[in-house]
Order: sequence, then structure tokens, then C-alpha cells
Amino acid sequence: MTFEETLDYIYTRKKFAESSSLERIEAVLSALSDVHKKLRFVHVLGTNGKGSVSAMISSCLSSAGYKTGLFTSPFVVNFRERIQIDNKYIEETDFCRIAETVKEKSETLPEKLRPTFFEFVLACALLYFYENGCDIVVLEAGIGGKNDSTNIIPPALVTVFTSISLDHTEVLGKTIEKIAESKAGAIKPGSVVVSFPFENGGFDFLPQSEEAKNVLTRTAKENGCKIIFPDMKSIALLNENIFETKFTFENAEFSIRLSGEHQLGNAACALCALKELGGLGFSLDEKSLQNGMHAAFLPARAEVVRKEPLTIIDGGHNEGAAKTLQKLISRHLKGKRITLLAAYMKDKDYQTALSILAPECENVVLTLADEKRGEDPKVLKNTAEKFCKNVFCESDKEKAFEKATALSKKGDVLIVAGSFYLAAEVRKNFSV
Repeated sequence: MTFEETLDYIYTRKKFAESSSLERIEAVLSALSDVHKKLRFVHVLGTNGKGSVSAMISSCLSSAGYKTGLFTSPFVVNFRERIQIDNKYIEETDFCRIAETVKEKSETLPEKLRPTFFEFVLACALLYFYENGCDIVVLEAGIGGKNDSTNIIPPALVTVFTSISLDHTEVLGKTIEKIAESKAGAIKPGSVVVSFPFENGGFDFLPQSEEAKNVLTRTAKENGCKIIFPDMKSIALLNENIFETKFTFENAEFSIRLSGEHQLGNAACALCALKELGGLGFSLDEKSLQNGMHAAFLPARAEVVRKEPLTIIDGGHNEGAAKTLQKLISRHLKGKRITLLAAYMKDKDYQTALSILAPECENVVLTLADEKRGEDPKVLKNTAEKFCKNVFCESDKEKAFEKATALSKKGDVLIVAGSFYLAAEVRKNFSV
């Protein structure tokens, strides 16, 4: 199969299974000689910040000379973003070959045990990492924990929990406690647990909630695992702008190309996880950590793609992501005339997201995130008009981008938010 044919086949896989269990991923990996049992892992779970923390940890491990696999989702521009070794996307030819193997093994299984879309891609990633002899794999979970297909792995060396907030409530539960319980199901005996900070140390971000902290602490104790909450008093902010954040952690100086004070919480989480790996035999000197943290990069996470008019793309789609973006606006874009280009999926809490972002904007342009799952821009408009007087609808994403650009004059700011589907389309207009 060609790369396009391979993707077409993968997209025919069911997006969601009738039952949430590990039996399908267990069956396909068993057919692949249980390659996951021959790898070592850092497992990253949470609601917001998984991509940032995963990128930081994998980048530092690669910088230290370890062959490091990274599995992440969703992708923004290129499907191959999901599967990387040492910050390099899997080659199309390798992906096609690996996918053909997984396809052949999957089709020998009973229909009820054939993998879903996510499980298929995960199986491809694990086989690829095994074939390439990865020293360690940074594995970003899907939406859950206990029944998330990434939980098929043996006990991770370190299990990391980023900020836990309300998202995917129809699957995980309606409260922070229920969602934390689902995610905490990934904690296994023999792993060290690292959580997003419980206190923010005076920095401008929401720490891990009391509810999530209690669930994680209790579950870690039940499994005999040490749990670590980074001490934000060990971090000092040196300088922060829209392009870069400089800080010290335990007296070492770092620079990350990810903006927002919430990234200090993510950085503390990542550095604590790396410190634990150091105690497990990984040689991680200060220079490797500094180089790795600076090299860490994520597309469409408060990403500046153009300086004039200043254009920022952020694919975040829930309340926590909207609050983070609003804080970035209030800290760095005060007094600027802002146009928001946004789209949301039907199953997302766009009402809350728009109530946070739209009041900050002079104009709001609404478009369609996805033909099947995207919310109608006219429906979004009913919410946005409560918070902004200049609201426009354009279902075609390219035309919506042209409209938003036309509304953004010299010195203005254009922010693209609410959907990775929209972020991917808009990002194609820039050479980044």
C-alpha cells in the first residue's frame, strides 16, 4: 500500500469500540509477539499539558544520547507526528511496512478483537519502537487511564500526570474526582508517580486540584508507589515573553520555546520525572537537560507563526486550554486589538471556551472544524454574540482565515483556537 492507501485503511477502523477494555490491543500485540513487553516506558497521562510534558521528557532523553521513542496524539499537520524517534517522524515507507504487518495480524483475529483506529496506530508505534531498539519510549495516553489502550504496557519506569480537568466527561465522568480515578487506573506497582504541581508557587496557573491530588495520592499508596509533586519554590522565573520562557530549576538555568507560566508547571513535572529516571540508571547531565528542554517543541500550542500581524495558533479545545490562552492574552497582549478565528467540535464545551476568549476580542470569526463532528458556526455564533459584538460565520476554513486576516491590521493580533483540525488547516499557510 502507498502512504495514502495506508491512511485510508487506518481511517476505516472504528473510532470507538462498543466496550472499553484492553482485550483488543492485547490481542493484536500478542499476535505481534508482545513487543510492548520488551520496551521501557514513561507513561504520560492527564487532561492538559500531556503533549508539552511528553515533548520535554523525550527531547531531554534524546539529548542525553538515548534512542527515544515518542507516541503522541492528535497530530496537527502530518499524521507521522504521532510516531517519532529522537524527534524525527517515522518515514512513510516504514509506516506503510509496519502498518501492513499490523493489518495482516489484525485480520487473523475475530472481528470483536480487531483494533480500533487508536489501537491500530498504537500497535504500529510499539512495533516500530521495538524494531528500532529504542532505549526508552515516552508514551502519551489517549483520553483515559485504566481502560486506555496505552495502559497495556508493563509498569512504566515513571508514570506522569499532567493537569487534570474536565474533558471527555461523557466517557470519563462528570467530576474531577471521577476523571482522576479513571486516569489513575494507569498506576501500577513498581512505577514512580510524578504529578503536576499541587501548589503554583505564586505563578499564574491553576495547580493540580485537591480532588485530583487526593485520588492520585491514594492510588499511588495502594500500589506501593512513591508519588512526587514538584515544589514550585525551586523554580524562579527569569524572563517570559510570547516566544520564550527562561527560568531556573534547582539552581540550573533553562530556556523553553513554550510560552505561558503554566509551562513552568509542565517543566517542573518533566524535570522531576527526568530526575527520577536519573535515579534509575539514566545518565542525564545538566547540559543534556538544558539542550533538551530548549529543543522541545509542539506545533499549535500557543505557537507564533507570523509576527505581523502577530498570529498565534493554539489547538486547545477545553476550558483549561481556553483559560491558559486567556492568561497569555492578559500577560502579553494587553491593549492589542484581537481577532479570534475559532471552531469547535460538537462534543466540546464551546460555550465555556467562548465565554472566556470572546470578551478579549474585537472580532470573532467562526468556522467549521470538521464536516461530521464539527459544530455549526451559526450555533457557535449564538454563544459568541453574548460576549463580542462583531461575530462572523464562514463554514469554509480557508475563507474564514482570509476573513480573519482581513480584519487584522498592522499591530493587531490574530488568534486561531478551539480545534486541532482548524489549527492544521491554518498552519499550512505558513512556512513553519
